[in-house]
Amino acid sequence: MRSSASWQSSPIFVIVVVCVAVFTDIFLYGLNVPVLPFALEERTGLMFAGWTGDQACKKTRQLPFLAGMLIAGGATLLFSLSRSLGGVLIAGVLQGLSTPLIFTIGYSLLLDTVGNGRIGRALGFTSMSLSLGLFTGPIVGGFNYDFAGYFAVFGPAFALIILEVGLRLLLQPTADEHSSLISSRPVSNANDDPNGLSTAQHQPASSLVTLLHSPCFAVAMVGMALLNTFMTAFESVLPIYRHEVFGYTPKQIAVVFLANTLPMVFSPVSGALVDRIESFGPALAGFALAGPSMMLLALIQTNNFINSLLLRILLFLFGSSVSLTMPAMTAEISLATEAVEHAHPGISSRGAYSQAYGLSNAAFAGRTLAGPLYAGYMREWFGWKLMVISSGALGLAMAGLVCGYTGEGRNGEAVQRRDL
Repeated sequence: MRSSASWQSSPIFVIVVVCVAVFTDIFLYGLNVPVLPFALEERTGLMFAGWTGDQACKKTRQLPFLAGMLIAGGATLLFSLSRSLGGVLIAGVLQGLSTPLIFTIGYSLLLDTVGNGRIGRALGFTSMSLSLGLFTGPIVGGFNYDFAGYFAVFGPAFALIILEVGLRLLLQPTADEHSSLISSRPVSNANDDPNGLSTAQHQPASSLVTLLHSPCFAVAMVGMALLNTFMTAFESVLPIYRHEVFGYTPKQIAVVFLANTLPMVFSPVSGALVDRIESFGPALAGFALAGPSMMLLALIQTNNFINSLLLRILLFLFGSSVSLTMPAMTAEISLATEAVEHAHPGISSRGAYSQAYGLSNAAFAGRTLAGPLYAGYMREWFGWKLMVISSGALGLAMAGLVCGYTGEGRNGEAVQRRDL
């Protein structure tokens, strides 16, 4: 972990910069309610996730990180001024370009700064920022539109972009920013192989392929994608369903979303727990809680006080599950990557981490299409009950995968058996 006397390169300041960037990017997405540009912007980012992972290996991250925020600002400006579908789609494409830059480079910078020993706590703060941005975007946008009109919706967005650009300009990288990961990686010699062969002879051609062959890493990616799919699925379907059942106005719907959002402020606590006991416990508890909380939403069919109260309780429990699982899954990506590098020393020691966060960004982007489509078509074809029950079943199935592959096989011989 790097050390510096300057507050501009301190771990706390780096965490603040990355958290504001993550919150801003997701908050901007939350303001763009139409489904088409919403799906398009994130799917566009899929094509650039791998490239961004490579850019995170360059000597400086300042320019691409700033470029991501400036592109997001330009996309927001274009979206606010557009009066045609074409302009809205172009704005969506531009925002999709900004997402991999902000997420991949931001997470790589975070890992460089705090190291693996405290990555869980740091990712707890970024997970809180992501979750809050996801759900507060529609809330703030809805209130601003009702009280102040269309252009007022974008005021907070521009303020956040200006704030983040200023923070990133203040951030001063140190000389050992890029050497910290290399020095912290264990390096094996030729005698590590039981047959006496150098491990370099067994290196795969690509760190990307090696990562995808790791069951621990693959399960972490699936968990991250599935968790975010649930979040966007509910965000797209719940407002409509609550309006149909309870007759809620947009402002009332925004208030109900608070039940889902408030537990997510405890994500840093979950992140600290991950640092102490690793990711298995929080991940298992989170997915085990997410399953029943989603399934029980099938009971809400009529407009009465009991159902209204039950809705808020279940949304609170679902938000709690997100606060448990998000830091655990994000940290698991880092820890599983460390296990792969331990088993395969020399797979471009920094590049593997950058590719890992590039892939996690791709998983994050893919869920923005899968979540609304899955929830929308399931509810349209099979009804509300089957939609929430099937979502809960997926959560419980993920808990089973967590039992098999999360938080294990990262020490001694188990690492080599699992990840070679």
